[in-house]
Amino acid sequence: MTTISLSQKLLLKLQRRLLDFLDLAIKKPDYIFMFCFSRIHFVRYFIQFILKEKTLLKYQGNSVFEDIEVNYIVDTLKKDGIYLGIKLPENILKEIIDCSKKITYFGNANLQFSFKLIDKQKEEKKQGKEFITGYNFDIAALCPAVKKLENDPKLWSIATKYFEKKPVNVISKIWWTFPQEKEVEERAKGFFNFHYDLEDYWCLKFMFYLTNVDIYSGPHVFVKSSHKRKKLNHQFSLLRETDDNDIISYYGSENVLTICEQAGVGFVEDPFGFHKGTIPIQRDRLLLEVKFTLHNYETIP
Repeated sequence: MTTISLSQKLLLKLQRRLLDFLDLAIKKPDYIFMFCFSRIHFVRYFIQFILKEKTLLKYQGNSVFEDIEVNYIVDTLKKDGIYLGIKLPENILKEIIDCSKKITYFGNANLQFSFKLIDKQKEEKKQGKEFITGYNFDIAALCPAVKKLENDPKLWSIATKYFEKKPVNVISKIWWTFPQEKEVEERAKGFFNFHYDLEDYWCLKFMFYLTNVDIYSGPHVFVKSSHKRKKLNHQFSLLRETDDNDIISYYGSENVLTICEQAGVGFVEDPFGFHKGTIPIQRDRLLLEVKFTLHNYETIP
């Protein structure tokens, strides 16, 4: 396996994304400010303090999640950064899976590589590369069941109480992760290394497995409590990635949670905590994400 130093990773990332960041610095300076400073704990909590609303909205209507307790989930999120056990009703799961078979995906999240599942191998051959992932970024517009999840009053309540402010629902996306026979290229490795996201000062992602996921089919991995106790060099580093040994030595192996569950089972996490995807060995994995943030920056590089 090819190894690469942190300084080489940083240089490659800067080379790849410099023009994007320069463009954003002109068009969306508020996003660039957030991206630079939201990695610091003090800044995150200061922003939450100044935006905090005294009276939080109460959301009306029936939730598809009858059995979940909002306050308990929020308390668990504040402590661990993740809560497991939000299960999709069978009819909602079936509708989303049915929809997933018909829609168009973008290979490796590249809008130039569009394909239907049935044509995946044909498109890979045409483009001369294997797709590690296949994304659809407009699933709510194509699937009423996902739109129902976006509007679910309990999901909104969880996000509102966690942020202590009314959130915005930014995007819902669905993606496949496919088994790989070759080593993935360097620019794709970040997703499969421990990292944290900087999509806003506060963010929550509700994620649902749409296929059965065991240790061989790409389970998601999250480090409990890493959303609130990062080392200073993790907060001030220009890189948000770190290796397994660094994670285990600081947080302890007991806090590294590998999530293997049946189709329909979901979880909610604060993506400021360290997490990573894993590459399936035997079976494709399909996952749905419904995301809430404080702001809608419209474009995330």
